[in-house]
Amino acid sequence: MLKRILLILVGGTICTRKNEYGTLSISSEAGVMLKENYLNSDSVYADDVYIESTRDMYILSENMTVDRWNSIIALYTESVKDGGYDGVVFAHGTDSLAYSASLFSMLLADTKIPVFFVSSNERLESSRSNGDANFRYAVECICRGIEPNVYVTYKNLSDGRMYLHLGSRLRQCGNYSEDFFSVGAIDITDISDENCGEYFAEITRDFPSEKRGPLVESSAIPELSDNILMLNPYVGLRYDVIDYTKFAAVLHGTYHSGTVCSEKAEDYGRNSVLSLLDACADCGDAAPDIYISPSKLCGEVYDSLPVVGLHRRDEIGVSFLYGMTQEAAYAKLVIAYSMYDDKCEIRNFMETQINFEKIYE
Repeated sequence: MLKRILLILVGGTICTRKNEYGTLSISSEAGVMLKENYLNSDSVYADDVYIESTRDMYILSENMTVDRWNSIIALYTESVKDGGYDGVVFAHGTDSLAYSASLFSMLLADTKIPVFFVSSNERLESSRSNGDANFRYAVECICRGIEPNVYVTYKNLSDGRMYLHLGSRLRQCGNYSEDFFSVGAIDITDISDENCGEYFAEITRDFPSEKRGPLVESSAIPELSDNILMLNPYVGLRYDVIDYTKFAAVLHGTYHSGTVCSEKAEDYGRNSVLSLLDACADCGDAAPDIYISPSKLCGEVYDSLPVVGLHRRDEIGVSFLYGMTQEAAYAKLVIAYSMYDDKCEIRNFMETQINFEKIYE
C-alpha cells in the first residue's frame, strides 16, 4: 500500500536555483526537483510513496516572521484536516530552521503522524548539496514507521554522516559551519529496515518525561503574536535604548556559563541587566515579564546571578529558564504569550515539559 506524504514547500536554499545575476532566488522548479529526485532515486521506498505538494510559500528563511509562521500553520492545518497522510515534510531554509522546528514541536506535540523539517546547505543542483539526502532519509523514516513527533534529518558536512534530531532540541547552525547539532541526536547513516527500531528507540531514551503533555491540540493552535523581545549579551549591550512597552516579555540569553552582565555598584550603568529590570519597572502596567535563559540560581553558580535574582522593583523580577535551547525557550514563550493572559497559566506552561524540550534538569 502506498505511503501518502505531504510536502510543504516553505522555501529556503532547498527551494532555490541560481538566477541570471549569479545569486540564489526562490524557484518553483526546485520544489519539483526535490520530489522528482527522490522518486527517481534508488531508495527502497521510491515506488511505494505518493508525494503530494501544497501550494508554494517560498520564503527565504532569513525572512521568516511570526506572521509567516501563522501562514504556515494555517496551510498545515488546512492541508491535514481531512487526514489520510502518513507523514509530512516541510522543506525549509537553514537560517531559521531551529526556531521553526522548535515552534512546531510545541504546537504539534500531539501529532498523530511524523512531521519532518528538511533543508539544504546549497541549492539542489550543487554537487555539495545535502538537500536530496536529507529529504530521502525523512521519507524513509516515515516509511519505516518512526513514532509520530517533529524531527529534523540533516547530513553534516564535516563528517558526512546523517543525523536524526528531535525538533525541540535543534540548535542553530553556527557561523562558518554547515553542521547542525542537538543533544541526543543519533547517527542514522546506516539505518535499514532490520535495525530501524533500535535507532528510533534511541531518540528519547535518556531524557526526562516519558510522556508528553499537556499537549497543544492542533485544532486549537493560537494566532501567534510577535511580542517577545530576545536579547543576547555582548560587551557594551545597552538597555536604555529600547521601548519595552511594545513587548509582553523579554527573553535574555546568557554567556556560555549562564551569566549576564549584572554589575552591582552604587550607580550601576546602562550596561548592567539590573538597569533592564529598572527600565521595565518604569513601564508600569505595560511592563514586560523578564526571562533569563539558560540560567539558574541553584547549585554552584557565579555570585553575579543571585544579584539578579534578588533585584526587584515594583514586583518586577526575573524568571530563570534552564534546560532548553534558546530557540526552544523563544518558541515556547511565543506560544505561551499568544495562548494565555493569566500569569499563572503562562508560568505553568513554561515549567511543563511539552515535547522533550527539557534536555537538562
